[in-house]
Amino acid sequence: MSEPTAKKHSLNCLNWLNFSAADVATGLGPFLAVYLASNLHWNPSQIGIAIAAMSIATVVAQSPAGWLCDVSTKKRLGVVVVSVAIALAGFCMLFFPNFYAVIACQIAIGIAAAFFAPVLIALAMGIAGRNAFDSTISKNQTYNHAGNVASAVLIGLLGKFTHNAGIFYGLAIFCAMSIIFSLSIKEEDIDHQAASSANESENKQAKKETSFLDMLKNRGFLILLFSAVLFHFANAAMLPLVGQELGKTRASNASLYMSACIVLAQLVMVPMSFWSGKWASKGRKKLLMIAFIILPVRGVLYTLGHSAAYLVSIQILDGVAGGIFSVVSILVVSDLFCGSGKDNFAQGILAAAIGLGASLSNVISGYIVKASGFDFGFYVLSALALVAFLVFWLAMPETVSCADDDRRPEAGVNNFNLA
Repeated sequence: MSEPTAKKHSLNCLNWLNFSAADVATGLGPFLAVYLASNLHWNPSQIGIAIAAMSIATVVAQSPAGWLCDVSTKKRLGVVVVSVAIALAGFCMLFFPNFYAVIACQIAIGIAAAFFAPVLIALAMGIAGRNAFDSTISKNQTYNHAGNVASAVLIGLLGKFTHNAGIFYGLAIFCAMSIIFSLSIKEEDIDHQAASSANESENKQAKKETSFLDMLKNRGFLILLFSAVLFHFANAAMLPLVGQELGKTRASNASLYMSACIVLAQLVMVPMSFWSGKWASKGRKKLLMIAFIILPVRGVLYTLGHSAAYLVSIQILDGVAGGIFSVVSILVVSDLFCGSGKDNFAQGILAAAIGLGASLSNVISGYIVKASGFDFGFYVLSALALVAFLVFWLAMPETVSCADDDRRPEAGVNNFNLA
């Protein structure tokens, strides 16, 4: 019996943890934008600040969270603690709906949520090992996007029948599920050394030689980080802006329409995530280029019509791009830091870059829309998305060969110092 087969129970629980964590790790996102616009009548700049507060907190906490995942052997307990914290912060927003309380709760959720991305990746590596990592991450992300579908349907329905207040109860339900699935993973099935992507024979040398400065010399990693910041600057605000448009004109059904947007995108992401794990073995870069070029097209399309059905249908493109990026970006970082003992720290830095782009997006786009309208805001975001595509296309090297043991760098980090 192979090792991944022997750990089948824990791998299944990890899949379901990814399912339940889909909503928990991102907070209420666009549903919060709908709630603030429809129930509390906040303006776009205030909503942008509230959403960005979580993203900024995640940016600050993300790299330390990744480092903690590399050194900690209490990963399951960590999931329990942050899930409880997120549920409590959600209820605080419901019962204390003033500006400063909401911002404080969003910051708390952002700090707690920073733990999810690196710990889920660490558990995948620690349970499945490197040989099965690509397929495990692909399956995890498939469950993650299916979880987004389920949470969007549940929270959308709760919002519809409770005038949006039920979204906080939906968040608490998925927090409870995350706790259950985390504790269902068998501790003895987790190899915590493998979870940090450190090879047993190289562990001491890799940890000694691979410093933070060495990581910053990794050309491929720096290009990925810069492209990810631009990509998520352009991407993060698009759906909340659509939610605000729907909230202003169709307040009674805004949560239901937002649910439809998320469900359609996530339904597309489910097969895209599954197939991306298979396609990625033939090359990471060309797959990510597809995700990058879709985003500016999507932004422009939002300006060409304003009916609810039209806006919802555009989310098909979000599903294609999101499904690819969610799997392949993780694999690229794993390629670059194979055997270094710094994999989760690097994944945390990538997640921080994504959070930085998202936080800047929500703050700045809120002010742009307030001053110049929704269409102009989408044009600005589309232009930035096009820049992200060009940077990635022209500068990013292919990384798939770095995953091969025979070509693994001596110290575990491929610097890609290409001319």
